[in-house]
Amino acid sequence: MESINLDPQDLFNFKNELRKSVKILTNLNLYNSAKWSAEALNDDDIINSILENDKIALAKSYFDCKEFDRCSNCLKDCKSSIALFIKLYSTYLSGEKRKEEDSEGVLGQQDSIAQNLSLPLILKEIELYINNHEDTSKNLNPFLYYLYGIILLKQKNIKQAQESFFKSLLLYPYNWTCWAELIASISSFDEALNFLNKFLNLKPNSINSEFGKQIKLDNKNIMIKVFSVVIHQEFFQQNIILLKELNFLTKLFPNFSFIKIQKALISYHHLDYQDSEKIFDDILLNDPFRLDDLDIYSNILYVMEKNSKLLYLAQLASSVDKFRPETCCIIANYYSLKFEHEKAIMYYRRALTLNRECLAAWTLMGHEFVELKNSHAAIESYRRAVDTNNKDFKAWYGLGQAYEVLDMHLYSLYYYQKACSLNPLDKRMWQALGNCYEKLNKYNESIKCYKRALAISDMDPIILYKLALLYQELKDIHSCVSYMKLCLKEEEEYEPTDETCKARLWLAKHEFKNCNWEDAYRYASELNNGSSNEIEEARSIAREAMNAIKTKQFSR
Repeated sequence: MESINLDPQDLFNFKNELRKSVKILTNLNLYNSAKWSAEALNDDDIINSILENDKIALAKSYFDCKEFDRCSNCLKDCKSSIALFIKLYSTYLSGEKRKEEDSEGVLGQQDSIAQNLSLPLILKEIELYINNHEDTSKNLNPFLYYLYGIILLKQKNIKQAQESFFKSLLLYPYNWTCWAELIASISSFDEALNFLNKFLNLKPNSINSEFGKQIKLDNKNIMIKVFSVVIHQEFFQQNIILLKELNFLTKLFPNFSFIKIQKALISYHHLDYQDSEKIFDDILLNDPFRLDDLDIYSNILYVMEKNSKLLYLAQLASSVDKFRPETCCIIANYYSLKFEHEKAIMYYRRALTLNRECLAAWTLMGHEFVELKNSHAAIESYRRAVDTNNKDFKAWYGLGQAYEVLDMHLYSLYYYQKACSLNPLDKRMWQALGNCYEKLNKYNESIKCYKRALAISDMDPIILYKLALLYQELKDIHSCVSYMKLCLKEEEEYEPTDETCKARLWLAKHEFKNCNWEDAYRYASELNNGSSNEIEEARSIAREAMNAIKTKQFSR
């Protein structure tokens, strides 16, 4: 074969064009083409002359093609912190992939014990980097601190993980996923406020990252304001600070869906489903192919029992991407609304196969298992939800329900108390706690809980009737009568309910027993709703009361 003599300058020019093509093709998301160019640049015959930047470009092309082991192997001899981050991050993702394969599926035998075996190696390398560079306080890599925090969080080393996220954000505050991980690790609003104040009170120093000088995080910093809004939303704290900062961010980013979602979530937490639905409708109108957070929208439609709209949303999400966790949750919600609980569980499992960190799927799958009377599977689902995010009050509430079905009321009490502490403005939590105390015969505690539920909501005949019965158990008949009358008073504004009918019948019996024939007749004769037995009993009381009234009049 004829030998070819290539001018060195031509080879140099060709390599430069290849370098340009890697950037261009990557920007165009033509990952396989970018990988081809990067591999040509990193030819084995000239391995010693390869620039580290070319190796990084090749590794990134492997990463984009999800070849994580090739990516980390490509960078094994590189020295820069950027190369180290890409290498360790790809090692982490490869370990997560193997962990998923070893778990034998969602709720499989190995699911709760499968581990990412790469974590100790990654920790060792990051700690070595930190020990060698932290003393110099120069050119630290914020993303290595971010990855360090993720690994520590996986190992339940919460405090050290938070410190690592904090350092990462001081060096580079524009990595939102780092803020999100920090928020996920925080367990109370007081702890969140401590971090907020810690950011605001920190004085700038000479520590710089490889991505520029440290940025002052004061109350004018937009990232701090976003952090403040999210922690207020996450911990159900609606106050003037939240409204002020939310309005500021809305004016600054009028079309930013993330800010709109925060508004929708605040309405959702306060059970204002109509307002939340309106916000999601607006988001969907402006960005019809956006699937992020649409599973929350489906929860709202589920609660409002809007079957046809939920079906439309499921069809829309499926047409965009069938294999997104959000799509699977939306379809699962639709099947749940149709009482097809097995199909709903199948789609929640699919969502979790796609993303094990999909919190909503764990919690909602637990609800479906409760509907199927499978308490043990429900408990496992709720526990996994709590492990993923211990701020999820619905998962704690679900655990309480599951143990209540098993008549383990002391366990239920603990979980309901946890749910109340996380979301004290939701009357359902206090009702559940009150019901649990009632079953434990702790009537005074139960009364306190039901009164707390009334204090944070409109008058509810169910709660009023419960309070009346509890006072009856305590032999406080005066209070019992007062709450029965309050319960009955709800009929003046709303339609009769089972509780108002029962309250009316109780009052009729009470007045009859105390020989107040006119009042007994009035209560009994006006009972036109309720069960057939209740109506029949009321008619009997009315007849006897009328006879007593006539006898009384005749005796005069």
